[in-house]
Amino acid sequence: MKILTTDEIKDELIEKIRSKKINNKLIIVSQGPNDEGIAYKNFLVKRSVAFNIAYEYKNFEIDVPKEEILEYLNSQSKDDGFIIIMPFANNEYLPFLRDKILIKDLDGFTYRSQGRVMAGIFDSLPATSKAIARTITKFSEIKKKSITLANSTNLIGLPLALYLSKNGATVSIMNSSTKNPVELVKNSDIFISAIGKANYFDKKYFRDGQLLIDVGSSVVNGMVIGDIDYENLEDLDVNVITHKKGIGAITTLSLIESLISKE
Repeated sequence: MKILTTDEIKDELIEKIRSKKINNKLIIVSQGPNDEGIAYKNFLVKRSVAFNIAYEYKNFEIDVPKEEILEYLNSQSKDDGFIIIMPFANNEYLPFLRDKILIKDLDGFTYRSQGRVMAGIFDSLPATSKAIARTITKFSEIKKKSITLANSTNLIGLPLALYLSKNGATVSIMNSSTKNPVELVKNSDIFISAIGKANYFDKKYFRDGQLLIDVGSSVVNGMVIGDIDYENLEDLDVNVITHKKGIGAITTLSLIESLISKE
């Protein structure tokens, strides 16, 4: 087993962001965020401060009308970029907001961005999906690869599967009803997991020659643990991107990068 990192990608993104003068704002919106959402918001704020980027954070009360949230977002400059922190308390608001928000979408939220992902446009991917796609391109190829995703969310699995498929990969999405999951994963060239179950995938799922990308994280006895049991893979010839120094390290940078206005 060989542990890979995204350090080089991270350094390239940092250099790119620092080389640009970003005058537009990062708009962060939440409604009843959980602890994970608050932590992500805080990290985005930290990144903004580090790059001297203006930001605005707005947490809406649970009973606020969806029209008020839309008015707030669309009252910003059209070049300002927004992210909605998930989970969002009133999930029934999301289709309305996906359809109506007009300012720059930084995290593949709107229907407009989702349509562009279906056309294989990298810049419209959600930040996590974009970070994963970058990582695959760095260490492998997409075209003609067999790729399995253990995630079917709107932020990772679904947009990433569309993008990878559009760019020549054969893509499978796993869920709890998948038949023969061990065989499916083992027959893949690239496996990506983001299910949040500590050490769920052990040696029986894998074979020599694979690229494994672990995006999951769970807290066990105060420690953050990934989805893949790496210690179980020591004698396999696999390349592994672990949850540490991996996708998380470049997700927020990919989001900040999306603020850069196109020339």
